Amino acid sequence: MRTHRTWRTVTSIAVFLLVASMTLAQQGGKGDDQSPHVSGYVTIKNVRLHYLDWGGTGEALILLPGAGDTAHVFDQIAPKFTDRFRVLAVTRRGHGESDKPEKGYDVETLTKDLLGFIDQMKINKVHLIGHSFAGNEMLMFAAKYPKRTLKLVFLDAAYGRREQFLATEPRAPRRIAEKTSEVPTLEDKIFEEYNTYGDRFDPDYRRIKAPALSFYVMVEKHWAARPGMDDALRKRMEEWIETDVRPYQSSNIERFRKEVKHGQAIVLPDTNHYFFRDPKVFEDVVSTIRRFLLETAP
Repeated sequence: MRTHRTWRTVTSIAVFLLVASMTLAQQGGKGDDQSPHVSGYVTIKNVRLHYLDWGGTGEALILLPGAGDTAHVFDQIAPKFTDRFRVLAVTRRGHGESDKPEKGYDVETLTKDLLGFIDQMKINKVHLIGHSFAGNEMLMFAAKYPKRTLKLVFLDAAYGRREQFLATEPRAPRRIAEKTSEVPTLEDKIFEEYNTYGDRFDPDYRRIKAPALSFYVMVEKHWAARPGMDDALRKRMEEWIETDVRPYQSSNIERFRKEVKHGQAIVLPDTNHYFFRDPKVFEDVVSTIRRFLLETAP
């Protein structure tokens, strides 16, 4: 049963990760874009999607950003693979330069968008690398289209969501004024669709036939913790991470290792949800992914 307190109710740890991802999304913004790519658009059933193409030759490698981010989140890492792969990234509907329809943010529709993009780019088989909530689309695509899936790389993205607990998350006070209008914004609607689907999404890892590499970043502290905040609230946040979030992550890691036939799980401490942009681990992450993608499949 869900509990209700003065803090905003969070229905799942998936939403915790989603909120953190969308809050930190500026890390993946376009910014001073010097990455060597070209920009393009494809239209999938009247929805125009923006993509970036870094070129390269070899098997196709498509990168999928997390919630709140665009293809530019991969500006640093994508060029590291063009010597052996054709590298692209696509921005899902509702984000960046892609169209923002009011509906169609369930994983089934997003997976159809991905399939449509792959078809329009005339790609037969593909490697997929996805961050955060992109894991949903990757898992569904790999289960539905095993003959078109080469390998999967999950960047803190492989989580089951149906059996997770419901929790009341202690939150810091909002730093911006509360909205005066009751009319939900498009951003509100997108978040709600992610939230709703997150409550019922439960991938069957046993259907994943492709080799899979999954990175997990163990949460060390609450994403909203700030210096100088109320000590009692900080303590509640720390307890929630220790008693709820970390056990949830550990159970997902164990499940991935047990159920994915050709799966590898790597646990990363002392970094963040955007570890693939973290200078401390960037080179190691790149080399690990390269070895995985280039090794002969079992």
